[in-house]
Amino acid sequence: MRCAAAGATPPSRATISRRWAEHRDKECMKLSGAAPGHLVAKHPLDIVQIDHTLADIMLVDEVFRHTIGRPWLTLAIDVATRSVVAMYVGFDRPNAATVALLLTRMVLPKAPWLASREVAVDWPMHGMPKVLHLDNATEFKSKALQAGCNQYGIELMYRPPGRPYFGGHIERLNRTMMEKVHSLPGSTGASTKGRKARKPEREAALTLREFEQWLMYEIGQTYHHSAHRGLSGATPYSAWSTLSEASKPRLLPDSVAEELRFLIRFLPMSRRTIQADGLTLFYLHYWHPIFTAWRAANRRVVVRYHPEDLSRIFVSTDGKEYVEASFADLRRGRISLWEQKAVLKHLRSQGESHITESAIFNAIAAQRSIIAEATTKRRSADRRGRAGEASPFPSRGEASQQTNSSDASSSTPEVDYSKPAPSYHVEQL
Repeated sequence: MRCAAAGATPPSRATISRRWAEHRDKECMKLSGAAPGHLVAKHPLDIVQIDHTLADIMLVDEVFRHTIGRPWLTLAIDVATRSVVAMYVGFDRPNAATVALLLTRMVLPKAPWLASREVAVDWPMHGMPKVLHLDNATEFKSKALQAGCNQYGIELMYRPPGRPYFGGHIERLNRTMMEKVHSLPGSTGASTKGRKARKPEREAALTLREFEQWLMYEIGQTYHHSAHRGLSGATPYSAWSTLSEASKPRLLPDSVAEELRFLIRFLPMSRRTIQADGLTLFYLHYWHPIFTAWRAANRRVVVRYHPEDLSRIFVSTDGKEYVEASFADLRRGRISLWEQKAVLKHLRSQGESHITESAIFNAIAAQRSIIAEATTKRRSADRRGRAGEASPFPSRGEASQQTNSSDASSSTPEVDYSKPAPSYHVEQL
């Protein structure tokens, strides 16, 4: 009758039956689906859930201790053991590089990463996941991630749209971590109203590095060794130890070459052309002897870079075999993409219209010098004012300060990159 009143042709009995069957099937799927947050995973790394959250804390810069904002925290949890198998924290919004670094920390042994952060905890959880359980964010659907996972036999499983409870384990972990964060200076609290009353900008005290160290200790020493309700009172550490003995996680072959190959496969990438002075990326110049031949053949190349270490990049013409290229100026030290971006922003704010590599390195060297001096003064004051009080972090040797302050080269003369790189005896052999 409604169709007749509207002047429309009424649907046939067959059409109504088909539409009702489709609706009934969808409702049955919802009712028969797994209970919220309950994915079946019997062994370590059967299913790993990953998610990002904007941490409830304000951090400060390392130079002047000024508040600079809230960091993003990315965590990966093993569903079977509730162990945290990887974490990443940074100021940039989560992107393909975030996921790449998280995956490498998940698959590779964590000892080098822990040592680089001067953190001494036992964190044995690592290996190749069978399934990555993700939301539908853009960074989880990149071609690099899909190609890399396909190559290593990792299945990608996405949450159904509109059903966020399918990521229940990682959501609970995020809440647990944020509850711990709320005890730190500079915490914003969980509610927007509470942030206005707390004024976290005035209390902020931790740098990004210090916050990362705190998280590593909180996870490695506290969370992993605390009884977990989802494990019937067992701890994530004990669950991992027991289950990984019964079913060994799949590991990469124990070789530096294989680990490097895996790392390269998931690193963020860019496409470039070789110029007479080599290859330029982020205003930084790189060189490799093979660049001469590639330029002659007019080959466009694929470049993969590590955001935490721009001192070397990996270059390929076919996306399969890569060569490692270093800074064209061998005097340059290691810098991160975060440092490069921060310095670039600073130089432009100072009216610099022509950005050079030397300007970038000189600015980074100056900042590191200020940080090293400020750290030394602060430690001296701490020793005088709080003699005998235990530090929340393991003590760090003076050698690490000297390494950090001299990592980026000090002021050096400009290099004329319009001229070909000089050949050395080692290149002529």
